[in-house]
Amino acid sequence: MWRARRHTSSTAPDLSKKEFKKEKERLTTELHLLIQLRNEQRDHLIDFKESSNYNRTKPTQKKNPFYEQLRSTKNQVLSSVHKLEMGIIEAQENIQELNKWIDYFTNLHSQLLMEKNLKMSITQNQKNKEVQIDWALIEKYLVALNLNGQTGADQQP
Repeated sequence: MWRARRHTSSTAPDLSKKEFKKEKERLTTELHLLIQLRNEQRDHLIDFKESSNYNRTKPTQKKNPFYEQLRSTKNQVLSSVHKLEMGIIEAQENIQELNKWIDYFTNLHSQLLMEKNLKMSITQNQKNKEVQIDWALIEKYLVALNLNGQTGADQQP
């Protein structure tokens, strides 16, 4: 029901929206960190269970020495991927913000051009009215002169 209201785009960004986005980003980051911590603890538990079973069944076999190195490399890669994803999200938000400003200034420029054209049109209309008044006066004066000239010409012959 609340979606039925009409949303108008504001010309300037709303501060509460920025705060909301920052809070959302902070909570998302915190959630990702908690999920990562949970996954690490789960992996430790799985490793502990596997190693205890592994040690009970095959005490003479040793763990692969490259396993820990591979695991740390995997964690570094996942951390890098997460940082890149967060950077992409931030860049997308910045692009959206810049697009809002571009739209705002484009609309502002269009409005200024329209106002300038309107002012020029008004001044042209005023000049046209002045010229029409001048022409009417000249025409009236010429008609008066013509009438005076005809009456004088009628009297001379």
